[in-house]
Amino acid sequence: MTSNQLLILNRIEQILTYLLAMMQKQQDIQKNVSILTQKELLSILKISPNTLKSWEKTGLKRLEPPIEGTRTVFYKMEDVLNYLTP
Repeated sequence: MTSNQLLILNRIEQILTYLLAMMQKQQDIQKNVSILTQKELLSILKISPNTLKSWEKTGLKRLEPPIEGTRTVFYKMEDVLNYLTP
């Protein structure tokens, strides 16, 4: 791996660490809003739907209402933070 690639990986790690800190701070501020829609989560994290799907495949829990015909998917902020925190 080249030094340029290592620099990029280190920068990505810094950004993710910052993002986690911001999410935890936001969670502390908005304790009442502990469940987010998929759209809200994608917007907060600024990730693609494909990234979220891969996270689900590797253990992130999703919540689906038991109502037929609804496509809305929800996530608990606590589950997201637990998934992203080693």
